[in-house]
Amino acid sequence: MAKVLFSFPLNPIEKISGSQTRVITLLKYFKERGMEVDFFSLTDFWGITPPENIKAFRESGLVRNAWFYPRKPNKKNFFQYLFSYKLPKLLFSVKGAIPNHVSPYLQKKFNAVLESNQYDYIIISYAYWADLIKNNPRIGNAVTIADTHDLLASQHQHDKGVLKGIAIGDELNRLAKFDQVWLCSPEENYFFSQFLKNELKYIPTMVEEPANLKKDLPKKFDLIYVASHNPHNLVAVDWFFKKVFPLVPEQVNLCVVGSIGKHIPGTFKNITFVPFAEDLSEYYLQSKVVICPMLSGTGVKIKVVEAMLYGLPVVCNERGLDGLPEKNNNGCLVTEDPKEFAEHIMQLLNDEALHAQQSALSASSFKKNFTAANVYKKLDAALKSSN
Repeated sequence: MAKVLFSFPLNPIEKISGSQTRVITLLKYFKERGMEVDFFSLTDFWGITPPENIKAFRESGLVRNAWFYPRKPNKKNFFQYLFSYKLPKLLFSVKGAIPNHVSPYLQKKFNAVLESNQYDYIIISYAYWADLIKNNPRIGNAVTIADTHDLLASQHQHDKGVLKGIAIGDELNRLAKFDQVWLCSPEENYFFSQFLKNELKYIPTMVEEPANLKKDLPKKFDLIYVASHNPHNLVAVDWFFKKVFPLVPEQVNLCVVGSIGKHIPGTFKNITFVPFAEDLSEYYLQSKVVICPMLSGTGVKIKVVEAMLYGLPVVCNERGLDGLPEKNNNGCLVTEDPKEFAEHIMQLLNDEALHAQQSALSASSFKKNFTAANVYKKLDAALKSSN
């Protein structure tokens, strides 16, 4: 039985971001293939994951062990905090590069796991943590895999002190340390293939179809918008609700699902807020059109893939197409213009033939690219090629 050590900084069971959805589906793949997974994570990378959620994940049946640590030692232990976190961060950070979240404190925790276990595969999510495996003799014969999730140099290009050339070079150097690199979008796969000599594998983010779907539910919502409050979504939500939504007639109702709801500028009577939904299917199935305003960011937009799963048409900006193998005839109406964005929404709501056509294209694109069966084949081939 193959053993996997999977490192990811968030608790995937919370499913408040596309990256968490990706990890959950990967863990289900490993389980279905009879592989044992140990999970290495953080309690406080993007907010705090509460103890009850950690307990729920440990009892999910997806992992054998799950270790969650704070990203830095407690300040009450002054010397440990100073020498295993603060000083190394000040002295060894590369100027102009993307962040490096590996400290001696975190490295020690990771090494302790390696010293107690032997693995066939070690998967590190995000290049932020690439140094966990850098020149690490405890890895043994394990195949090291970087699951990139995003092009981080692009994500941080506007950060203070970040220099684009240095950031890209630093990211490439980190990824070059792995035996294999997984990319979630064709664009990133092409970009990295120009520079990296290690194995590159395009592994799309799959979305599983929920069992016993009630597809005949009445359409309660005209529009649905699902999003967390990451920096890219904050910019997008401001743009949409200031420039687009005021152009949409007030009788059009919108369902907003996720933490982004707290950041909507203005007051609107035609919005239903759902702060968190354990199961999104009932909301998608009760909606007519999915909106995906997105002005920046890289990688596949999980909300677009989810829309395709339910055969729903999408109105989005060009960034909404990131990660889609097909840029046309995919069920998405695309524009950067606020007025045209609103017009696309109304066309889909008022023209039944257009809505049916775009819905069919959306469902077809999902079946060709994002079903679990298709992605499982890619994962099987990736792991087989590494042996």
